[in-house]
Amino acid sequence: MKKLDCYLTIVLLALILVSLAALYLLQGRPAGENLTVEIYKNGRLYRSMLLAENSAGEIKISDSEGHYNLVELKEGKVRIKEADCPNQVCVSTGWLSKPGQISVCAPNKLKVIVIGPSEWTDRVDTITY
Repeated sequence: MKKLDCYLTIVLLALILVSLAALYLLQGRPAGENLTVEIYKNGRLYRSMLLAENSAGEIKISDSEGHYNLVELKEGKVRIKEADCPNQVCVSTGWLSKPGQISVCAPNKLKVIVIGPSEWTDRVDTITY
């Protein structure tokens, strides 16, 4: 029985290592150069800017009713830092730094998207049969 336990332990450890390696490899493109941040307000492009390691600053976006969002750029990352929406889901989303990541504030109709180079974003993710 002890040999069987030893083999099962080895098989389980191997499966865990393979799973961790697959997760690491399938994470997608790492954060880096040639990334763009697009901020949409009410479905229209409000601002588009390069997301660089040396970019830093805050952008306050308000509407006519006084609702606001504060978008922060820092060290190649972007996030919605503050918002006056009731549930604060957009704030709790945290930092975005990889292509395809998105943060949405539905009550204030604001969307922040990280866009990668076209050769990355035009690729097919998965094919299902």
